[in-house]
Amino acid sequence: MRKLLLLFILIASVYIHCNAQNQKKINFTYTNNPPIVDGDLNEGVWAECVSYSDFQQHDPTWNIPVSQKSEVKICYTQQGIYVGVMLYETAPDSILQEFGMRDNTVNADYFAIEFDPYNTMQDSYYFQITASGVQSEWRRTDGYYNAVWKSSVKILKNGWSAEMFIPFSAFTFPSKDIQQWRMQFYRYIRRHRELDSWCLEDKTNDNDIQFWSSTENLKSIKPPLRLFITPYINGLMQKDASESAWSNTINGGLDLKWGVNQSYTLDMTLLPDFSQIQSDNKVKNLTAFETVYGDYRPFFYESMSLFQMGDLIYSRRIGGTPINYSKVADSINSNEHIEDNPQSTQLINAFKFYGRSANGLAVGFFNAITNKALAYIDDNAGNRRSVETEPITNYSIFVIDKALKGKSNVFFSNANTFRGNHSTNANVSALGGNYYFAQGKYRLYLLSGMSRRATQDAFYSKQASEGYKGDFLFAKVNGKFQYQTNGSFKDKKYNPNDLGINFINDEISANCSVSYREPNPFWKVLAMRNTLALDYATRWSTGMPTTYVWNYAFSTTTKKYTSLWGGLSWRPDKIFDYYEPRNGSFYKVPRYFSGNANLSTDYRKPFAIDIGYQSTWVYDYNGFNNYISVSPLARIGNHLNMRYTVWYSNSSGQRGYAGTDALSNSVFGKRTVQTAENSITAQYVIKNSLSLSFRTRYYWSKGKYFDFFSLNNDGTLSNSIEGYTSNHDFVYSAFNFDFSFNWDFAPGSSLMLTYKNELVYQLDNADKNYMQYLRYSFDNPMSNVLAIKILYFIDAGSQLKKRNKG
Repeated sequence: MRKLLLLFILIASVYIHCNAQNQKKINFTYTNNPPIVDGDLNEGVWAECVSYSDFQQHDPTWNIPVSQKSEVKICYTQQGIYVGVMLYETAPDSILQEFGMRDNTVNADYFAIEFDPYNTMQDSYYFQITASGVQSEWRRTDGYYNAVWKSSVKILKNGWSAEMFIPFSAFTFPSKDIQQWRMQFYRYIRRHRELDSWCLEDKTNDNDIQFWSSTENLKSIKPPLRLFITPYINGLMQKDASESAWSNTINGGLDLKWGVNQSYTLDMTLLPDFSQIQSDNKVKNLTAFETVYGDYRPFFYESMSLFQMGDLIYSRRIGGTPINYSKVADSINSNEHIEDNPQSTQLINAFKFYGRSANGLAVGFFNAITNKALAYIDDNAGNRRSVETEPITNYSIFVIDKALKGKSNVFFSNANTFRGNHSTNANVSALGGNYYFAQGKYRLYLLSGMSRRATQDAFYSKQASEGYKGDFLFAKVNGKFQYQTNGSFKDKKYNPNDLGINFINDEISANCSVSYREPNPFWKVLAMRNTLALDYATRWSTGMPTTYVWNYAFSTTTKKYTSLWGGLSWRPDKIFDYYEPRNGSFYKVPRYFSGNANLSTDYRKPFAIDIGYQSTWVYDYNGFNNYISVSPLARIGNHLNMRYTVWYSNSSGQRGYAGTDALSNSVFGKRTVQTAENSITAQYVIKNSLSLSFRTRYYWSKGKYFDFFSLNNDGTLSNSIEGYTSNHDFVYSAFNFDFSFNWDFAPGSSLMLTYKNELVYQLDNADKNYMQYLRYSFDNPMSNVLAIKILYFIDAGSQLKKRNKG
């Protein structure tokens, strides 16, 4: 036994030693004569640099020779990193080169460099340049990370070349003499969908950074002053649908980013303006829950990943609908009318402090203040009174996260909403962490949370509402065969919705899933995945099931690059819905069976199309819902791309909440709901810094009720209600048109011209068809916005350094 143990230790030691020996190294060359970033590799400094060319294919077939040779050279100065790339090509006419604006996903070959400067294997910086010159960058922990850097490409007779300059001010790194980074290079040959990597990664491993190279000779870097100022001026003309005249405003503001030290950063926005952001995709909501929209405001999605830990922030709360907006209509007298009731609060300022130190300690603090919101009510005599729908409100969130070995971490997050002494204030906390073990093969995740809500006077008394939650997950995350089990509980009073979002509480839920994926080609398939899952939940206080569904999902891509995916869902027994009745009772949701199938053709071609279909059968009352979508994409040359999307759903025999009767009891209706959406998006890129784009969307939903039922105490529906005559039919329409002209006239600086109009209306009848309502919609007044905005990026740190040298 002892001999076997010694033999095992010897084999393990040799294996670890061989892995250490096989890890590739990158030697950085220091230079005082950096190259000009013009795409040419003829400067003398490149001849002095080590060439890295032994790439291996990662996709579609793992660990085989690459189809084209690639060479990478790298050097640095005290200002930043220079990367020179020669990407050989035996068929240079076949290099795909679609143009696009910064961060656009385009149909083009690309080269990318990715590095983990802290060597924690938990985060990295990614910089990409396409053969058409389109820049992109992001971080593993921040998909919206932005930086200002330089690049240039050239198409040659034997391939294409690129040069990149990434300043040290664009990212953070440890303040020490010798840097020990992990680094990777990628090349993507679009026409083959071939991804080549310099360090071969295990496609079934959850942590690919462990396979990257390590740096050598990168030393004596003096961290620069990271101070960036972006002032802006904005001219705005707008007219609401209820107004006859245009209003005009000119204002300005300032965004500031300051590297407090090499680890931590402060972002501030003063008097922000978001008139250029995309319009919301408004929909008819028949559910018991609010509609959730994405946040297109840059300050609220860039560098926000740290603040998402614990799931305590839904950024649309900030500057969102005032908390008492819907109560204004109930507060007016018979001789009064609402003159103005703002649907959003005004953001005064916001800042965020965030970063991670060399020892893996991340700290984040976010704060935003919104102004008081007032509704104005006029009476027939011309008198006016105001109603406060939300006071001045301060939102904040604090996060501390400690990175541990092998992607493990532990964190604490706290969110606070303060509205003053006589309004509801809230404080929500979460403590959690991830633990990876068995060489990262398994993951254990635990989280506990607590919420507390009350007026300021009662916040620390027994009158405060205090709730709790907890989450658990155990999963096998590596290998072709994976599985996981997770669960959560939320008591009746858990409520993070002042700054976060949570729909359901008083519930215990569980999920179990197993999946098998084949990442390598076989037969006519490039890759495939199959997953079987069970979701089950019960009402904590009653023990009744609130979720019970089996799910099967598959996805595959063929060797002709057609993607297919779909699945099946089955609820074998009725469940209890405590939210649809809207009055604290419950409704027994019937059983159903559903299937869906989707197809996406080869995106490398000038024309591609996505098609989807889903059908659901509610077999307790023989109800059906069918959904189909078609979305063709056309690329005309390298400058113009257009996408048209249409989808239609038809639900017949559906049962759902309709309203209340004279005794405030829930009334359910049997209804048919038809919904359709048409949208067109197009972008014409004159060059990578100059583009025109537009987006138009028409959404239409019609509901017609055929019968009404009262809700019984056991959650079933009674027979038809005799004499119930209330009309709940509806037609809801939303139309948007967004046009923008964007010119990036200097690195980080841009001029944006935006025109938007919007129409939202609802009628209480369903006697016209789709085309009749479409014509009718354009007879109604629309809201209009015309805005021009100029931002100018100033690298104040570099300017100060130059001034001090002078």
